[in-house]
Amino acid sequence: MKAIEDIIRSRPDAFTDRRIYTDPAVFAEEKEKIFKRVWLLMGHDTEIPKPGDYRRIVVAGQPLILVRGDDSQVRVLFNTCRHRASLVAVEAEGHCKTFKCPYHGFEYANDGRLVTVPVEQGYGAWFKKEEFGLTEVPRVDTFNGMIFGSFNPDVEPLLDYLGAAREYMQFCTHGDTAPLEVVDKYSYDIAANWKLLIDNTMDGYHVPFVHGAMFEAFGVTDDQFNVGGSLRTLGFHGAIDWPENRPLAQREANRYMAIFPNITVHYNSSGDMHAIRQIEPLGVDRMQVTMWLLAPSPSERAMNERRAQQFSITWGPGGLFGADDARQLEWVQQGMAADSGAPVLAARSLDMGDVGDYNGEQSMRGFRKGWNHYMGTGQ
Repeated sequence: MKAIEDIIRSRPDAFTDRRIYTDPAVFAEEKEKIFKRVWLLMGHDTEIPKPGDYRRIVVAGQPLILVRGDDSQVRVLFNTCRHRASLVAVEAEGHCKTFKCPYHGFEYANDGRLVTVPVEQGYGAWFKKEEFGLTEVPRVDTFNGMIFGSFNPDVEPLLDYLGAAREYMQFCTHGDTAPLEVVDKYSYDIAANWKLLIDNTMDGYHVPFVHGAMFEAFGVTDDQFNVGGSLRTLGFHGAIDWPENRPLAQREANRYMAIFPNITVHYNSSGDMHAIRQIEPLGVDRMQVTMWLLAPSPSERAMNERRAQQFSITWGPGGLFGADDARQLEWVQQGMAADSGAPVLAARSLDMGDVGDYNGEQSMRGFRKGWNHYMGTGQ
């Protein structure tokens, strides 16, 4: 029988040094080795439906503009003037032909081209406006309306990056008969490391304990809480499925997914709710969570209002699940500070391969394999 030390050394996806959740040096390394190399979520196509529509966003700490140009092409531009670095888009969202820097009046078309420079002759003949447009994020692509970008010009194609997760994402990010549109959105902060919310989303094991008071309030006893379902590793991504006995729509299954590194996608059959969650690291011990509620396009207003209410009650920061999870993750972060030397475990169903039951930890191990791969720390 293998000694526990040998098992820990042989399975870095299942046994994790807790310092990766607490060490600022590790967080700084993550920004370089992960977030500047992979595909990241920038927004949703339906947030900028018309030419000239834009949203000011921050992804991986970078100030950006998500914009649909007059040519209808979606771009992600760095939100910084080429003159003295000021933001050029200062409103959260809007519609415009140009972005005008508030500092010295440099003006850029909504495709990023520099079109106006006050007192341009002061720069001399060497200055060419066409060489000083807003810098674009080099790679942009879409999947079912989700807009992805990468700071890495050599990143693999998006569909290759998603790999085996594509089929499972289809279930969460597309309606039965129509594409989805954004109908609600909100953000909130949690005082915990960003990776903990990925772990939490891919964890059915915690549900009767962290959310027990909610189930008790609805008259669900421990004996009745017997969720069938499965967890699976999909390369560096993961999925958790479980049946729904009170579906609002035709689908009778729920699915949550984690797309490496910081996106989760959700479908709840009981409320016929599709959602996307982006986890933006703000520091080694703080994250900002943004959630989008999606619905088939077009949908009846009354149905969307019902979905939005259920969305807030279920996943909101003060909702039935969201508040419980946020509180628990903050307790976990505080516990991570203990200098005990003990690793963090994701070792349930370790011998079951890539697919396990609802209480397994396969999906977490897929994420950790991705983390180890990009950070260069092991398996």
